[in-house]
Amino acid sequence: MDYADTDVLVHSLVNQNGQLHIKAIDLIDEMINANRFFISWLSIQEVGFVLAKLNQPAVFINLKLDALISSGPLGYGGAEFTRAMSLAMVIGYKNFNDCLHTAIAEQHCTDLYTCNYKDFKYIQPHTSLKIHFL
Repeated sequence: MDYADTDVLVHSLVNQNGQLHIKAIDLIDEMINANRFFISWLSIQEVGFVLAKLNQPAVFINLKLDALISSGPLGYGGAEFTRAMSLAMVIGYKNFNDCLHTAIAEQHCTDLYTCNYKDFKYIQPHTSLKIHFL
């Protein structure tokens, strides 16, 4: 199963970089068609926040959040949070949400897709997930 990090979702929704926008859309379509697309409630929360920071209209944000909610996002609890804390002890708490995404994905998926090389390159050696960079 494949976990799409928040930045992949944002790049699929807002064209900030033409090439990355198309890659993100194609990747998500491929994941959905193969029934391998997973995101979390954390992803949805972050998408709402980032879209607002990108000055997207509230109606657009609600529409996109509703669509993401319909995908059946993964939840998380104490086990994932504790795992995220252990990753954060190694790479730093400034990247805690990335650690939490990793911990959630570890419970349900084999692969994680992200555009965030800067932070996930530090997580990569500490997880069994196969991390793919767009």
